[in-house]
Amino acid sequence: MGPLARVSTGVLGISLAGLIALAPPEAGGNGGGPAAGGIADLPYAQGQVFDTLDAYLAHLQTLGTLGITWYRALPDGRYEAVRRRAPGTPPTIFTRQELLDRYGFAQ
Repeated sequence: MGPLARVSTGVLGISLAGLIALAPPEAGGNGGGPAAGGIADLPYAQGQVFDTLDAYLAHLQTLGTLGITWYRALPDGRYEAVRRRAPGTPPTIFTRQELLDRYGFAQ
């Protein structure tokens, strides 16, 4: 690997560290984790523990700039998975309850 590749990797590492620091604070209420201790080991959590589904979804949205799937709230209360998809492929839609169940958050 040449010196330019090493510099690019270093810059990427700095960028990722900045994203972690810029993640929004976890909100209270609205679907807390087990025993109000939060949920750990979620996909792309980067070692963080999330008390609510909303906090986790905000974290995923921040990572969306890196190509990670995140969920956009729709006006009807459902969520659309925002990710790359083939032309003509319909969007993947989830209810809030489906996301709560999928990631292990309580009501």
